[in-house]
Amino acid sequence: MTPYQGLLFFGILILLLLPAAFFGLCGKGLRVLGAALTALMLLTAFDSPKALITLAVFWLWQSGLCFSYLAVRKRWHKRWMLWLFVLFSLAPLMLVKLSAIVPPLRFFSLLGVSYMSFRAVQVLIELYDGRIKELNFLDFGYFLLFFPSVSSGPIDRYRRFAADLHAERSPEDYCTMLQAGVWKLMTGALYNFVFANLIWQFWLAKLPEHGFLATWSYLYGYTFYMFFNFAGYSRMAIGTAYVLGVKLPENFDRPFLACDMKEFWSRWHISLSSWLRDYVYTRFCMAALRGKWFRSQRTSSYLGYFLTMTLMGIWHGLTPAYLVYGVYHGLLMSANEVLDTKWKGFKKLKKRPVPRAIMTVITFHLFGFGLLIFSGRLF
Repeated sequence: MTPYQGLLFFGILILLLLPAAFFGLCGKGLRVLGAALTALMLLTAFDSPKALITLAVFWLWQSGLCFSYLAVRKRWHKRWMLWLFVLFSLAPLMLVKLSAIVPPLRFFSLLGVSYMSFRAVQVLIELYDGRIKELNFLDFGYFLLFFPSVSSGPIDRYRRFAADLHAERSPEDYCTMLQAGVWKLMTGALYNFVFANLIWQFWLAKLPEHGFLATWSYLYGYTFYMFFNFAGYSRMAIGTAYVLGVKLPENFDRPFLACDMKEFWSRWHISLSSWLRDYVYTRFCMAALRGKWFRSQRTSSYLGYFLTMTLMGIWHGLTPAYLVYGVYHGLLMSANEVLDTKWKGFKKLKKRPVPRAIMTVITFHLFGFGLLIFSGRLF
């Protein structure tokens, strides 16, 4: 059963969330109950023996790696050891992505492997940094397999998630969370099932497959479709998490008001872009600075953006459309950084109403063209 699709899913979801709402309004902790409800919801999504076995193997694999690294790090705090564990942690994700171009590997598939893998890698990196000192087996398993965000994110952080699990909330505080959660669920469903479906049915589905004007129209329709579809899923996931007492981070913040690509990616798929910023871009730039890889610090920043966004494309998949999409955004982010650092008037323009409005329109079209690449319509 696909998460957040169909009346049967939502019927089961509501029935399982009712006990959480009751206990939360009574001032009871939801950590154990939430984990149990998550396990039940996973049974509805991974509804075949093969899917459940694959999920169980993935959970045991990532748990074994993280708890093993916790023990290893206390004795050998070596960077190469961290990257070895990260490589092993990413192995299931790489196997799934490679299966798109290597048919014999298609025996392995796992819903949400991209999101869950990045959660596990985040734990490994923060264990190395010393930001995570200990791991709780229940908390880690709950975090890794947290049902509301398995299929479509957002990508949470372990320390923030664990703090929510152990927070003591009064019935009044939980009531506020419950109201916000129900509102997010309802508006997310409106985005996804009404707005996105209407755009697809009455706009995109009616366009010819070829032709300049049809493709130009597709750019606008697909951009709005992706926003309402993806933002809708995110809001439903966040709303479900709120009912379970977990404040998942927001994933969208009025992205079409952004006036350049750096600002856009701070508003669109925020949990992924911030994850890549913290664990790829920043670490690459710091390593380049320590190792004196380049004469100019700016060079590492330009290349860091290019590397980060290219990896973002690979994260989506290894098909040509995804790879070109990542490279395209890498070039845009690098160009944005050049403008920010080399042209003093660029930042001033962003603060003036008319130039900012023009730049906002340009940014929208730059992103829309990227989604046109992403959609596979161009090639």
